[in-house]
Amino acid sequence: MKLYNKNQLYELTELFSSVDVGDYISPLGFGMAVDKVADVRHAAIKALSGCYSKFNCEKAQVQTEVFLDDCHRVFASSQDWKLRQVYIYLCKSIYKLNVDRPDQYALRFIGKLLSLKEDPVVNVRLSLGTFIYQYLVNNEFYIGLSDDWRTQIDECLQILLVDRDRDVRASVGGIYQPRQTDLSSEYSNDHSDSSIQNNTITLGDQ
Repeated sequence: MKLYNKNQLYELTELFSSVDVGDYISPLGFGMAVDKVADVRHAAIKALSGCYSKFNCEKAQVQTEVFLDDCHRVFASSQDWKLRQVYIYLCKSIYKLNVDRPDQYALRFIGKLLSLKEDPVVNVRLSLGTFIYQYLVNNEFYIGLSDDWRTQIDECLQILLVDRDRDVRASVGGIYQPRQTDLSSEYSNDHSDSSIQNNTITLGDQ
């Protein structure tokens, strides 16, 4: 059943009305998105982005509001870091469909997205930084945002640029130039990522 759903759910969103998609396909997609198997979660993300596109296309306000509420509750606010990461991947998938004006997309998704900038799990912050840096800045989408949203995105990037994890910093354009340090000073730091003290961070080429 899972394999069938993986291959068919997205296509089914194009064949049914927004009401049917909201009643049947969207709940199934949310159920798959909390599966323990990563491939199933990834397939669910594609299906859910198709649901959102259908609701948007048919201006189905009720279904859209339910969908957004479920996204924020089930994913963005989850205690399970994998589901918070699913939220980022879903935001990316929906963004790539290009079905929203910049400010509408921001209003529906970016607020919750940016709240993950200080998530306790590195993988979540890394996924967030990668998505924002690669898709949400230095392009027409960014230009189309209001000043307030651009400011919030910029502030998020500045926080991620000084993240305690070097991979997170690199994901938003940080370039690391290790200083010459002797062995004793290296081992005097704690065992967590200490490259904030030992490296210089600059913005990479845009």
